[in-house]
Formats: sequence, C-alpha cells, structure tokens
Amino acid sequence: MSIENETSFLRSLKNYFLTLYRSVSALQRAAQTGIGYLLSTSESKREITELYPDPVSSRTADELPTRSRGFLHNDIARCTGCYACSEVCPTGCFKIHTEEGPKPGKLWVETFDIDDSRCLFCGLCVEACAPGSLTHTRQYEGAAESVGRLRAEFGRGPISREMRERWRKQREAQAEDSGEFQT
Repeated sequence: MSIENETSFLRSLKNYFLTLYRSVSALQRAAQTGIGYLLSTSESKREITELYPDPVSSRTADELPTRSRGFLHNDIARCTGCYACSEVCPTGCFKIHTEEGPKPGKLWVETFDIDDSRCLFCGLCVEACAPGSLTHTRQYEGAAESVGRLRAEFGRGPISREMRERWRKQREAQAEDSGEFQT
C-alpha cells in the first residue's frame, strides 16, 4: 500500500469511528430521557400530550387578530388573470393558465391553483393583487393525507368548443349592433 492510500484509509476509519461514537452517545441520551420517564411513579409523571383542540387554550377564527393570515382564497369572478400574484410569490405556489375570454381584451382564467404546502402566508400576493380577488381567510388549520391534497383550485375550467362558438357569435352580433348605431 502506498502512503496516500494508507492516510486515506486511516482518515476513513477515523470518520467511521467518530460517526459511530456520536450515534451511540445520541442513542444513550435519548434512552436516558425515555427510561427516566418510564421508571418514575405515576404521581410524578406530568402530562405531556394535550388534547387537540385544547378546549381551554384553542382559538376560534373569531378570536384571531384582524390581520391574521390564513389560507388564501381567490374570488375567481373578480380575478383578471394578470399573474401579479404569481410574479411576486417567493415560493412559486401559484399555477395559473389563462386564455382569451368572451370579451376582447378580457382573459378567461382556466386554472388558478394555490399549493398550500409551498405557501409561506407572507401576504405579498394579496398586496400585489390589483383587482382585490386574492385574500387571506380566517382558516389557518389544515391537514391532509398527502402533500398533493394541499392544493386549492379556483379556476373556471377549460374553454369548450361550444363556449368558443357562442362567444364568436356574441362578438359578431355586437359588431353588427355597433355598426347599425353608427349609420
């Protein structure tokens, strides 16, 4: 064996034993904590786990401060699909997709999803929302079986062929009506 290989081997061996020592000492500290609690008498045991929600100290939504930031809600009827909330969000928790809507210059918000597992509840998106459609609710407690279920969907859905055809006919009718009034 060369000298370089020997020093590399000794360094690896040293790291192995150091990691083993740290693991054993951490396990010993954890065991001391648990065993001490288990061996104590029932009178000296203090209750550690509380009921949830605690009937004494739990807050209801009405008791929260006025500027509390709960989960986000989007009033899709007021939303213009301007992407301001998505642009200012530091975590990228928004998924927005828009298309041309029934009126020229107005967008149809097909998809407006908020991933609550990524949201920091910082409020930057609410401040950036010009139409005021994005707000914080008073709900702050949420649980889900999987991370994928922590998604709030507010979009209007995809545009169907029938909708496009109806909108085209409405535009044509409006163009004809505006032409009659100008004559």
